[in-house]
Amino acid sequence: MRAPGSPYRRTGARLKAEERPVYAQRRIVPSVEIGFALPPSTNSLFFNAPGRGRVKTPRYRRWRDSAVLEICTANPRPGRIAGPCAVTLRLPPFSGDIDNRVKPCLDVAVAAGIIADDGQRYVPSHPRVDIDRSAAGVRMILSALAVEAEDAAEIETRARLNQSPAYIAVALGLSLGQVETVLAGASR
Repeated sequence: MRAPGSPYRRTGARLKAEERPVYAQRRIVPSVEIGFALPPSTNSLFFNAPGRGRVKTPRYRRWRDSAVLEICTANPRPGRIAGPCAVTLRLPPFSGDIDNRVKPCLDVAVAAGIIADDGQRYVPSHPRVDIDRSAAGVRMILSALAVEAEDAAEIETRARLNQSPAYIAVALGLSLGQVETVLAGASR
C-alpha cells in the first residue's frame, strides 16, 4: 500500500512520457540502433472484447514482451533519444503491407524506453522503411534531429551561464530534447 503523502496515489493522473522511469533512467544519446524479431501485422495486434473494448492479443503481448526483453538486455545497454527523432526500419523479407509492421516497432521502442512516445511530437515524420534481403530480424535506427552548429554553440554558452535547458529551448525555438542531447554530448 502506498503512503498517504505519496505523489503516486491514484488520482487518475499519469506520468508524462518523459517522466516514465524506463525512459528517464537511460542516458541520452544522439543515435540508437536496436534489433528484435519481425512483429505481427497491425491487423492482428488487438481484438474487441465485450465490455473491455480493444485488447492486445496474446500473440502481440508475447512478441512485445520478448522484443522489449531483447532490447533491455542488450550489451551495451542502449541509450534514449531525447526529443524528436528520425526513424529508419530495416525489415527482413515478408508478405503483407509494410505499414502494418511500423506501429508495433514504434510501440516496442516506447515500451523499452528508447523514445518517450511515438506521437508526432517525438516522431515528426513517417519512418523510412527498407527491406534487407539478408536480415533475419528487424533493425531499427533512431537518430535525434540535428541541431545547427550555431545553435549548439549557443546552447553550450547559455548552459555555462546557468540557464536551464527549458529556458534555452524556448529562447532558441528548439525542443527540450534537442537541448538535452547537445548538453549530454558536451559533458563527455
